[in-house]
Amino acid sequence: MLVLFRHNARKYAYDTVVGSLTVLSALEYRMLEAIQPPMGPVCPTALRYELAKFDSADVEEAYALLYQKAVDGVIFARENGALCVPDADTDTVRAALSAAAERLTAPVTVTGKDQGAAKEILGAKGLIRN
Repeated sequence: MLVLFRHNARKYAYDTVVGSLTVLSALEYRMLEAIQPPMGPVCPTALRYELAKFDSADVEEAYALLYQKAVDGVIFARENGALCVPDADTDTVRAALSAAAERLTAPVTVTGKDQGAAKEILGAKGLIRN
């Protein structure tokens, strides 16, 4: 599951399956708000129209970068019932996990380094699989 959130004046994409945490530009953030997986290799015309206030070359470049991240499995990884805690500073990890907790609809198996924060944040909401 891809979770978009803002923290400390930055915009992030957190893929809960692989634990990737990506800092996004305003354009990339806006794109990911509008994109549903799977991504195609070419930016959809409707998305280009939706992002008309941005330079078209910037839109194409940002889409190509996001598409490559999807191909590489950094974003839009296939759901597997697991949540991987991102490898980041404690404050950002907590923000990412809180954002994920708002979107989770079923308990998950937690993996990754800092499982304590996940148990605290997700466990309080009954979102950790026993």
